[in-house]
Amino acid sequence: MSKNSTWDEIKADVDEHGGVVTVSAWRLRDAQGAGRLTERINGQISESLAARGLGHVPFNVEDMPTYQNEQVRIYDRTTALGKVIESAHLPGDDHDERLREAINDEAVDILRQVRDLVAE
Repeated sequence: MSKNSTWDEIKADVDEHGGVVTVSAWRLRDAQGAGRLTERINGQISESLAARGLGHVPFNVEDMPTYQNEQVRIYDRTTALGKVIESAHLPGDDHDERLREAINDEAVDILRQVRDLVAE
């Protein structure tokens, strides 16, 4: 994974890694053009990510790191994976159903069969 720290490069990393990537907080700080990480800067980072269709874990701004070497998961909110990540953080029947659908045993069995066929 690259060590670049512009928003376009972070978005490209997310895309290149299947819609989710974990980065050091300093990359987000640098992309934001900030000198240090604070809750206010993290709020700006969250807005900058959202403007690009990206979300973050920790999910809440006040839980995002203020230490540059801590990790933040960045994900594409528009993908099925992004919707699962968000559903895992949001309680409610609709979100529970999305999680159940994402881990559908039938789909896992079909994928296993396809892998077995490819391996033959």
